[in-house]
Amino acid sequence: MALSAPLTRKVHKNKIFALFGTDMTLKKICDVCGMANPPTEIICQRCFTDLTKKRPVTGNSPTKPMSQATGRKSHIIFMGKPQFDQDKTIREVAPLLLVMSPGQIITIHHGDTIGREAIGGRILNQYSAVSRNHASFKYTNGKWLVKDENSTNGTYINGTKLLPEKWYEIMVNDTFSVSSGCNFTVQFG
Repeated sequence: MALSAPLTRKVHKNKIFALFGTDMTLKKICDVCGMANPPTEIICQRCFTDLTKKRPVTGNSPTKPMSQATGRKSHIIFMGKPQFDQDKTIREVAPLLLVMSPGQIITIHHGDTIGREAIGGRILNQYSAVSRNHASFKYTNGKWLVKDENSTNGTYINGTKLLPEKWYEIMVNDTFSVSSGCNFTVQFG
């Protein structure tokens, strides 16, 4: 296919995108969600993955299209419209929902901690047996995981007590409990 338009286009001050999907500014690319974060970020702005060990990269020397180099979608600015490699997909992680009853739902995102003084505090504050920072969640390798944060009264999946500081898989329709009277059904958002 012959291209009559130039391969680069001025998009924003100091940012030029090439056919190869490279950006001339420094950024930290998240390995989990593919988000291009500012070079000073220590946590991904989209999925909250730790970026402290990531080095900022620049697209000053493109050797391969981004989709071949990273396996992620490449953004191509051509004729003023963003285009995407159709065979590559970046998916947002659906949040985990802890459903107690209609209207009582705690929405969990990667990296969240629930407790009386954390995510879900509005619901969990009425249960004195729930710790201030009771359990943490993360999404990795296509699975949701939960760990008890050394809570006073424990965390349970389907009636089985979790050992503190150990990650356990949590799945749809599991019963998740943070005290004897505080039970949730797990759903995906």
